[in-house]
Amino acid sequence: MSSSKHIDAICIAVLAFTLLLTVLFMNGDALGIKRIVSEEEVNGYFTENDIKSDPDYTGATVISLLDGKSSVDGNGAYAVGDEIHIVLSGKYVVSGELSNGKIIVDTENGGKVWLKLNGVSVNCENGAALCVEQAEKVFITLAQDSENAFSCGSSFLESETATGIDGAIFSRDDLTVNGTGSLTVKSEYQHGIVCNDVLVVSGGKVTVEAVQDAIHANDSVRIREAELDITAGDDAITAKNDEKTSFIYVESGKINISSCYEGIESYKITVDGGEINISPTDDGLNSAGTDSESGIYVNGGNISVINPDGRDADGFDSNSSIYINGGSVFISVSQNGGSCALDYGSENGGKCFINGGTVIACGSSVMAEEISPESAQGFIMQSLSGSGGTQLVLKNSAGEKLVEKEIPCPFSLVTVSVPEIKTGDEYALSAGENEITVTAASSYEISGGMPGRGNKQNFNKPDGEMPDSGNGEPPQKPDGEMPDFGNGEPPQKPDGGMPDFGNGEPPEKPDGEMPDFGNGEPP
Repeated sequence: MSSSKHIDAICIAVLAFTLLLTVLFMNGDALGIKRIVSEEEVNGYFTENDIKSDPDYTGATVISLLDGKSSVDGNGAYAVGDEIHIVLSGKYVVSGELSNGKIIVDTENGGKVWLKLNGVSVNCENGAALCVEQAEKVFITLAQDSENAFSCGSSFLESETATGIDGAIFSRDDLTVNGTGSLTVKSEYQHGIVCNDVLVVSGGKVTVEAVQDAIHANDSVRIREAELDITAGDDAITAKNDEKTSFIYVESGKINISSCYEGIESYKITVDGGEINISPTDDGLNSAGTDSESGIYVNGGNISVINPDGRDADGFDSNSSIYINGGSVFISVSQNGGSCALDYGSENGGKCFINGGTVIACGSSVMAEEISPESAQGFIMQSLSGSGGTQLVLKNSAGEKLVEKEIPCPFSLVTVSVPEIKTGDEYALSAGENEITVTAASSYEISGGMPGRGNKQNFNKPDGEMPDSGNGEPPQKPDGEMPDFGNGEPPQKPDGGMPDFGNGEPPEKPDGEMPDFGNGEPP
């Protein structure tokens, strides 16, 4: 009986203690008690370890690289010829050079690994120079003022390609690059930096040259307070996975993409700050997702996309929507083909919103998409032509300049939005000596223009450009595309006007050939 009472008392005490813990957990902040959370849950897109530019490496294992004579001072790693194997979690300081070798991280305990690079140069002729096979997460810290490099040859061993290794730096797990030194990655085989999970670049100066993608991740790429200089044969920065949850996030720092096919591509792209300069041959920013969770979001920072030669190449290309809420966006794409400055997935229900910031976007009018009238900031979308190097100027009714910018690529459509633009007010817009008066629009009930595609509407067009065909649409081929008349002009009657064939088709001879109109030429 006594024993039973003791057990009951213990149970009651445990229950009371459990309730107390629950109350403290739920109301701890209000009571001034701070909950302790794991490091990985701190700071949104970045952890505390991600953003540490100089972690404490006291007591770290020291790895000295030297062809045929590499050495390890400490635990957790060993050298075999010109291969360095790191097999335990912990901290390592690495220096020295390997002309044809590699560093392999394959931890038995699957924990975190910190690598402080202090003057490292590793080249591998037939595989990844740095390969992470297994670790919870690897941090590459670039020591202050240090110069570090990883490179690979043009062909990999079958043992590497069979397991999916396809970059000079390759990681199957989360990878972070931080610090204040520099890192150069050169790949003559496929990609530069590859990460199968989350790739963070949160410090240092990183230069990547690759024959295909410069930076390639599956889950996400997250960039802050880093300087990136990229040259790529394909995508400069890309994040893709089968679950359609991949994204690219940029907060502070500078990204300079001097040459690539597409600049930044992912399911979702968010830019909150920093400076991004892209010189692509195709799209600048490309969001491949088609649902409402994807799209391009610009909340801050400065973005410049310049493409003088592309055909059907867009500045921003989203398969869903585009949201420009702040920052500065400058786009100049050639008017060749269907190059569009701001292209979104109207066929998927997408829209383009300009809610803040500064936007100057110049490209072709042929495939232009409207800006949503639900946008919070005034804008002007105007058909206006200019050659490369033309100065674009926007003035208010008082003659004050709101925009003045040299446009490097030929254009036929201008989209401008700055906080000073007010819907319904008149403005003077000029391209070189060609100046017109425009009204800032909140919708596109503007007659006389040539529409684009999907839910595109008419834009004001200066005299001498494509006229309205009566139903608000330009003449169409059967497949809906614009016909090609050789000289780039629609067919003409002898007096220069458009012929009217009644049923919309030219008259035919009985044998189906085109009739002769006297001058020996078809209409």
